[in-house]
Amino acid sequence: MSALSSTFLRAIAGPSRYIASPRTTLTTCRCLSTSTPSFSGHNRWSKIRHKKGAADTARGALFSKLSRDIITCMRPPASSDPALNSRLATALQRAKEGGLTKAGIENAMARARAAADGSGHTVVYDAVAPGGKVAMLVECLTPNPSRTVKRVKEILSKNGARTSPVAFLFERKGLITLAPNSPEANYEHLFEIAVEGGAEDVREIEGEDGSPELEVYTPPSQLSILTSLLTSESHSEHYTLQSSELAYVANDPLAVLAEGEEGEGVSEETVMGVLRIVDLLEEEGDVVKVWTNLADE
Repeated sequence: MSALSSTFLRAIAGPSRYIASPRTTLTTCRCLSTSTPSFSGHNRWSKIRHKKGAADTARGALFSKLSRDIITCMRPPASSDPALNSRLATALQRAKEGGLTKAGIENAMARARAAADGSGHTVVYDAVAPGGKVAMLVECLTPNPSRTVKRVKEILSKNGARTSPVAFLFERKGLITLAPNSPEANYEHLFEIAVEGGAEDVREIEGEDGSPELEVYTPPSQLSILTSLLTSESHSEHYTLQSSELAYVANDPLAVLAEGEEGEGVSEETVMGVLRIVDLLEEEGDVVKVWTNLADE
């Protein structure tokens, strides 16, 4: 992620009047979690998300996803050289196999470099989905913020969503995702290593292909240090880096309720509607990722 400061859209007197204000970085530190890990693939939100993911290609989202993957793989401190960044090399290979043109690949890499060298702008727009419960942060990388905000507002408006200040519902965290690749690699093993290195939390999840993965949450300032530690020669034989990025983590994740279930949360039908909006936003070339406050466990 670029060191450039993010800006946020704030509603002040209706849907047509906004001012931009800088984000204030939160410094609150969560306590380390020692509870039994849970697989996000076993919860309703993840199951719905995975089902929806199978239809992305048919909806024309494949190329946008491939471009986003390239950009994410090039975020600092990662190298922009595929020979030194195995994850980027894999993303480039997938992009070629997926049919992304040479021009499309070069455009994605140029956008990533622009963010790193300061010629691009990283902006994040606050929004709420229909119903007002699901919060969204739309993270963008653009050379023209005015054009991007216009398009984001258009998509939100056409789908019953709206801009609204929701940044206080999230906290900025470093997020490292690893795939275990040895018999010794597991939650307990990684927890000890990560905590000694300054991590705040470790979670065991289910990857998109159903295989186990491990997420390490860090203070933003520790992301580069911990990424280097966990990919060092002494640990790379046990774990393969899947991603390393600055993430927006919900302070109080919103539960997804099963049919007939009561309580604080949203229905699966609502989640499907949110996913549709997320897909439409992420199909936009300037949108890098949409973060929500939906619970993963």
